[in-house]
Amino acid sequence: MSEDDPIPEAVASLIAAGYMVEPFVEDPCLWRVNGEVMTGAELLDEATRMGLMDG
Repeated sequence: MSEDDPIPEAVASLIAAGYMVEPFVEDPCLWRVNGEVMTGAELLDEATRMGLMDG
């Protein structure tokens, strides 16, 4: 994971907003967000869409 990787910030922002976020065990490139499987890009889009991160 690089220093400029926005995923950890997006995960922390979503969790702080009350989302349940966890890595998808079967595929480490995926995330489970409130029960929905998302890619890292979709997770970032969700955080941006909710106004939790700058786009």
